[in-house]
Amino acid sequence: MLELLGWVGFLLLLISLTPFLLRRLRLWPEGKTWTRNHHRLALACLGVLTLHGVLALDLLRARGARSHLLVLITSGALTWLVLVAICLLAISAYKKKTFSRNHCWLAALLILGLALHL
Repeated sequence: MLELLGWVGFLLLLISLTPFLLRRLRLWPEGKTWTRNHHRLALACLGVLTLHGVLALDLLRARGARSHLLVLITSGALTWLVLVAICLLAISAYKKKTFSRNHCWLAALLILGLALHL
């Protein structure tokens, strides 16, 4: 169940980051179907990965965490905090109708953190 939640969260994150990545590579069409659902997918990803993290912390505490698992917990927690920061910036930008470039830089940091965690 823990791995399934992790992979579902990864797929949701990948789908929500697809417009960002393809726009940077100039391969993104002008359609807005994916862009409209981008925020909902990111919030669903945050929910799934929060559940993944809570279950991981609970399961590892019962088994006794080893040092290599502690690295996974640390990288996962830092990556989750970056995802929370991205969602908070997106929510504040949605209310004010202004967009911060930090949102994009944090998305790049999220990709790096996720690569470290996997």
